[in-house]
Amino acid sequence: MNSCAVCHGPKGKGDGPLADELLKRPADLTHLSKQNGGEFPYWRVFAVIDGCYVVPENGERDMPVWARQFLPGDAKKYGPNAGEIVTRERTHELAGYVQTLQR
Repeated sequence: MNSCAVCHGPKGKGDGPLADELLKRPADLTHLSKQNGGEFPYWRVFAVIDGCYVVPENGERDMPVWARQFLPGDAKKYGPNAGEIVTRERTHELAGYVQTLQR
């Protein structure tokens, strides 16, 4: 709610309070399984959140690389190695949460 919902909305439909302010409308996260033949694309969602998935022909990313956003605070709190593990786990939790939004 404190990172994704401002753009994607509380239910992941791409209708957050900042959605209309962006150049490109945020994705509706509730239809990812449907758009992927009924299979939730877990690792692609993880990679988008993590920042390691970029589609070159789409140009620059509009969405922040959340793993980079989380890592400094996690590393400060837990140390550099544990901070990286915590950030990775946080990314897994977000991908799992997006999976629960599927219709």
